[in-house]
This record gives sequence, C-alpha cells and structure tokens, in this order.
Amino acid sequence: MRRLLRALLVAHVFLGDVSKADGEEEKDTSSDVMEVMAWCKGVLQGLDWPAVLRLAKTECNLDAGDDDLLRIGCTEMGLISAVDGLRAVLEISQLQKLVCPNGQVFLLAVSLAYAREQLTPTEVARAQVLLWHALQTNFMLDASVWPVKTHDVLYMFDQLPPPLRLSGQAATPLEEAVTLVVPRCPPELVLILKKRFPGFPATVGVLGKVDESAKLLPESWQGFESADEMPTGSLLNAMLEAVETPYSLVILSGALPSSLKDVQTLRRVLESRQVLAASGPVLSADKVYSDFCYRLDLRHYHLRFRSEYEHSVIFDEASASSIRGNWFHEEEAETKDGPCKLCDTLPPTFLAHTEALRAISFHPALDGEWALLDFAMRATRTPLVEVKPQGATAATQLPGWRHRSSRFALCPFASVQELPEMAGPHLYARSDVPAEGVALASPWFGDESAALGPVAAASKKSRRLKPDKQAQTFMESNHLKDFTGPEGLTRHFGCSLAVTNCPVPDWVYRGWAVPPCCKETMRHLLFYIDRVFKELGVRYIVTDGVLLGSYKFGGMLDWDADVDLHIHDDDFHMLEEVVQHRVRQDGHFLRKHANNRSWLLQANEQNYLLIELNLREEFWDPDRIWQVPIEGRLFPAMEESHLNLSSWYGMSFFRHRLRHVPEWEEDERPMYCSTPYHYNCVDESQVFSGKDCRRAGAC
Repeated sequence: MRRLLRALLVAHVFLGDVSKADGEEEKDTSSDVMEVMAWCKGVLQGLDWPAVLRLAKTECNLDAGDDDLLRIGCTEMGLISAVDGLRAVLEISQLQKLVCPNGQVFLLAVSLAYAREQLTPTEVARAQVLLWHALQTNFMLDASVWPVKTHDVLYMFDQLPPPLRLSGQAATPLEEAVTLVVPRCPPELVLILKKRFPGFPATVGVLGKVDESAKLLPESWQGFESADEMPTGSLLNAMLEAVETPYSLVILSGALPSSLKDVQTLRRVLESRQVLAASGPVLSADKVYSDFCYRLDLRHYHLRFRSEYEHSVIFDEASASSIRGNWFHEEEAETKDGPCKLCDTLPPTFLAHTEALRAISFHPALDGEWALLDFAMRATRTPLVEVKPQGATAATQLPGWRHRSSRFALCPFASVQELPEMAGPHLYARSDVPAEGVALASPWFGDESAALGPVAAASKKSRRLKPDKQAQTFMESNHLKDFTGPEGLTRHFGCSLAVTNCPVPDWVYRGWAVPPCCKETMRHLLFYIDRVFKELGVRYIVTDGVLLGSYKFGGMLDWDADVDLHIHDDDFHMLEEVVQHRVRQDGHFLRKHANNRSWLLQANEQNYLLIELNLREEFWDPDRIWQVPIEGRLFPAMEESHLNLSSWYGMSFFRHRLRHVPEWEEDERPMYCSTPYHYNCVDESQVFSGKDCRRAGAC
C-alpha cells in the first residue's frame, strides 16, 4: 500500500493558522537539537516529516555503489512514496516556506536521481531549484541519519541537465507571447493597461470593490480576489500557474513600458541571451533615472548593494570607442539594439521567461519588492542554465556548479516610465539621500503599507504585510542580520543585549560565522568584565579560542561561540563573594556552572552567549603576563602563549579549523561548512583557510 505523505493545505491555512503553528513548533521541549533540527522530530508542518524519515531509513537505505548518483537505492515502494512526497513539497512550497530542509533534500534528490522520467519538465525545474536551496540551509545533514549526503547531491547536480533551457519564439506575435501579470491592479491601472496593451492576456489581482472592478476586466483577463490581503509572493505563484505564454510582463509598481516597441526590445534580449528577465531603467514621475542594477554583496549575515557589474549584453561589438572624439559618431542609434548591463537585481516592472518564474518561484510569505529581492537572491545563486564560461575546465569547476546561475538584463534602450498617479517609493532604486536626510527607501521599513503607493500597498488590516514586518521576515528567511541599502544606510535586525540571542546551534553546527549581533554581545561582555576585574583586583588571562583569534587576526574568531578566561587560583573565590553582586547591579547575569569550577557571564538571564570564567590547572605568573590585542584593546595572556596554543591546537594552529568537521573532510577541507556555498559559511569560499603555502604552491 502506498505511504501517504501528503498533508492538506489551503490558502486560508496559510493566511491564519500557519503562523500559529510556526510559533508552537518553536516551543518544542526536546533538549536534543539533532532530533529536532536534523531529524525533524515532532515537526509536522506541511508534511509528516517523521514519517518521511522512517521512509528514508526503511525503504531507501540500500547500497547502490559508487556508480549511482546518490550511492543509495530505494525499493519500488520507497521511490513511489518519494515522488509523492516531492509533489507535496512542490505544492506546499507555493503557499508557505517549508521547514525540515534535510527531509526536503532526501525527497527531492531521490526523486530527481531515480524517477526523473516520471516528472514533468516544470516539476523537474522546480525540484532542482528547491533542492539547491534546501542544501543551502540543511542542518548537519552529513552527520544525521538521513541517507543522502551533501557530497552526493553536489555530484548529482553535475550529472543532471540544467533545470532551465531558455529559448525564444520570435515568430509569435507579441500579444500572443506575453501575458501581463499584475498582483495588485487598482481600477485606474486596469484602464491604462487595456489602452496601452490591447489584445494582451492578463492575470491581475483585483483591488477595490470586487464586483465593480471585475466589470472593468476584458474577457481574456483573469482576476484574483483579495489581492491586497495576500503576500505578493504567494499571489504571483498562483497567477503564474494560469499563464500560458512563454513570457510574462510582471508589474509590481506604477512603472510601465512606454510602448509595445519597448516590450519587443526586451523580448529580443530574452530570445538572444541566456538571461532570466530584462527591463529598462525606470524614469520616475519627476524625471529621475533609476536602473535598479546592482551586484548583491552577501557575506556573513550582511547584504550590501554594489553598483559595479561584471558583464554586459553587446549586440554590436564593432561599434565602440574608448573615449568620446569627433572622429567617431554612431549613426541612427535609436533604431538599433543597444547594450544592457547584467545585474543581480531587477526593477519592479520587467519581462521574464514564464518558465523561469515558475521554476524559481517567489517566497510565499513576502510582499512587494521584498518578494522581488528574495527572488533575485535565489535566482542569481542557483545553477540554472547551460553556459560554458571561457577557460572553465573540470579541474577548476566547483562541485555542483557544472551549470551556471543566470542574471537580469538592464537595457536603457527600453523605455519604462512611472505613472505620476501610480508612483511610490522603492526599496533599492536610489543611492542618493534627499536634503531632508530621510532615505527614500524608508517606507519599506516603516509600519504604513499605504506609504508604498497604490500598486504596492497591501491592506492596512493585515499586520504581517506591514513593511517593517516584511523586512523582518525577509531577513530571517535569508539568515541575514544587517541590510545596507544603495544609499549606504545600514539597518540592523539581530539580537541585542536586552533580548534572547539567536540560537547558537543554528550557526555553530552549520559551520557558519558568528552572527554580528552575537559577536558584538561577546565583545561587549569581554570589555565589560575586563573593566570590572581591573576595578575589583581580579587577576585573569585570556585563553582558548579568543587567544587563538588574537594570534590569527588580533580579534575574536568568526567561528567561536564563547570567550574563555582563566581566573587566578587566589582570586576565584571573589567571583561568588563580590563579582556576581556587581554584575547583577550592572544589569547582567552571572551563574555558577554545575562543575563548581566555572562561572558563566551572560548579557541577561535569557541570552546564552557566554564569557566562561574558569578555574584551571595550568600555572601562570601574574607578574610575567603578556598583553595581546583583541578587537582594538589589550588583554592579559600567559607568557609564551604560542606554546600553549601549540599544545591545545597543534603545531599548525595558523591553519583555520572548525570543531564540527566530518572525519572524511579533515585532510582537505578543515574549514568545512555543511551548507555548501552559503554566504554565512566560514570555509574557503568566504574565508581564507590559512592553508600550508608549500602544498598550495605559494612558497
């Protein structure tokens, strides 16, 4: 009998009950992090994940040898159930963000490896994209009981065809090739679109009084009700299922292509290059030019927008001049296809391959330009298309990256202008700050949906669609803490000294860097206790990871979860007699460890980022200590500290190593990160490993 893995999920569940269920999951009382996060014990969101794990252990644990894609095999019943589970994942992920990435990796990888022929092209494309994303957020998959491992999934990606094969249909009339997709379409915009794009099919989110608005729609248009009460992401996912044309003109703002000629210009770009989408720069109602073209700089919880670009689309390489001179003049430039920049980001009005939009899909809980930015981040960080870069060989190719991510084309020869009556602020359009000093993107971080303009604004009744809530959802979903916009303003979304810290297992077991807010908390506590100890006469030295960090970088390690101090034997009693009372008076928290040989300093009782104050066996002379630099200040350390570091960490302590490293990875990848290529990793992709220069051929 077929195992039933599906769970019923309808839109009203997403709109109400899901957030409640999510909150209940966070209260899981299990003390075993591996059981909850790696095995998904007790997690029933979307699918019965414990049942999926039982399936993996009983039906898909056969040794298939090294020749098969995943080195495991499944029984016939196991494969049927895995495909059924894959389809459930594809369906549910359109409406809510799924938990249990390890279970997703198992279902998607097994189905793609051994049952690909049973899936439709759209299912295959979406499954490969979802699999890559699940691999980026897996939790200690390699150390868990799931039979599929990261190494095998990366190998499988290099054997499979690309998820997308972008192709054009130049012979098709424009109105038969393009569908207008407008998640929120005010009645005034309906009238404008009918006039500017006659005969085009459209799927639109109806605003205002439904009966009256529906009367405005042509027979060939499809309307979606309650458009301002649902996140743009989930609405777009539903609308794209109804699109039957190869291209979709997505309109998330009051900016429209000026004419059909401009849409045709964008279409030619999509037909001639492997790009996912194309748009022109937006000319605002007050004639300000914004191209929305940035490179997304993602590193260690921080998102920045860079204006430089790496590639461009050139249709006429021979037409070029390095400097302006009277000897060069391009004739009839307005009749030719001009160049485009390739970007990581998109304006909120763009023409895209419908197939690509469906495959990548939109985050179902995100709204407006937050949903668009999230889409862009995933699209440009996922292997999607078959592109052969010059000079690339099998030896230089990173595992899993046989195929390449794609970009978006920004083409100034396509005119896109903002309608004055539909204008609104944008999240990442402008790098200038007005004379008043308020960033133009500020409404996207505020609490008034109406401030986003008539096309982007959600219902004021929906609290979760308020811009500030959306900003928080975006940052949490992408494991980010700092957002620096194009104007240079940084907004922080992490924990503080007054609240609970983000869960340590979330990052330390994945091989991620310490979140900046957590590192700042530990830095603050180290500086604080140093000052208190000096005032009270408590002698101590820094040890372990923080001492190693001083020798390596002159600062705290990016991958250390605590700070260790060695208290002098003669002063240890003062922690209980004096220091704990002073700490309480200063608003922090100090508690004795159960071993009676350590005290743990915390910012507050619920914040578990620790400064460990230890009583140890090693002797040190307070009169012979060294001063070592840590985060711009000097701290006491044992003399000849490098001898202690060698004893504790070995004679190669300048090579960076994580604590949670699978044995089979230690020789070649000591900075192993369990989520390959994630921007929060502290492996070679984000941090130099300090490898032996001779082995690296550098000395």
